Amino acid sequence: MRTGTVRCGTTDPLVVGAGVGGLTAAVALAAHGLSCTVVERAPALAASGYGIQLPPNATRVLRELGVDLAPVSLRPEAREIRRWSDGALLGRIPLGDAALERYGAPYLTLRRADLLRGLFRNVRVHFGQTYAARTDSMLVVGADGLNSTVRGMLTDDAPVDVGYTAYRAVVKAAAPPVVTVWLGPGAHAVAYPVPGGLNLVAVTATGLEAFHGWHAPVRDLVKQAGRGFALRTRPPLPAWHRDGVVVIGDAAHPMPPFLAQGAAQAIEDAAALPEHLDDLAAFEALRRPRAERVAAAGAAGGTDYHLPDGPGQRQRDERIAASALPDQDWLFT
Repeated sequence: MRTGTVRCGTTDPLVVGAGVGGLTAAVALAAHGLSCTVVERAPALAASGYGIQLPPNATRVLRELGVDLAPVSLRPEAREIRRWSDGALLGRIPLGDAALERYGAPYLTLRRADLLRGLFRNVRVHFGQTYAARTDSMLVVGADGLNSTVRGMLTDDAPVDVGYTAYRAVVKAAAPPVVTVWLGPGAHAVAYPVPGGLNLVAVTATGLEAFHGWHAPVRDLVKQAGRGFALRTRPPLPAWHRDGVVVIGDAAHPMPPFLAQGAAQAIEDAAALPEHLDDLAAFEALRRPRAERVAAAGAAGGTDYHLPDGPGQRQRDERIAASALPDQDWLFT
């Protein structure tokens, strides 16, 4: 057992899962003067070197909780949307200083493992332990992800494929200071800088051969992608809580990664929870409409990003060209 500054006790809230949501929940509880116990079935903190994007709605929360990610993160200057066949610029949303000024918090890119380590410094975790049973005096917070055990106390549903596979890589190369998204028929690719390299995510329904014929720089990146994993989600829960059990993050509302908001929504959940421990219905009423709106927008990206060339694609490209940073207010605020 590794220990930090959050005390444990037999009647403290039990947080199940030491991912982004669970660790943030523990930090948020400590910020409210509350102890908690965190259990994680893995033997150690996840050590993934893959990247993660943290938009201002997430970095604002982490800053308020005293989590300093500046030493391990980068601030991309913009998000650029480009065409699959020739890399032509379709639209550009400024980030960097523009996002910091507008939202009071930066847009960051970093390695997921560094985010977890930043949260872990202030958290005590019991590794190699699974959730067993709830006692009457214990609040259980299920932050154990898509395959949540705690969610099983609320429903008997199961993960379902969304029809796409994601392939990832961290390429050791000089990375431009932008988040780049290439859109094409049946596939898209995202690349952004992280300390020490360029993080790539390629998404397709038909395998990496879908990128045959794409712009050469995209093909070169995709050649370095590793083994794919199916993107999965779960149906909306009838309720996020019951009898002193509540789920947050992917355990409550898993969403495809098309808006880069999965971790951010888990962070928002975790920050809101401490003020509603005695009224979980109020917590759900506060968070559910927001999470469901973000999830719906992300799911729509599964269609919008992958349109075949034609009238629908041209209309989408016109919308992208007209988009500006204020259009992100609903998401980043």
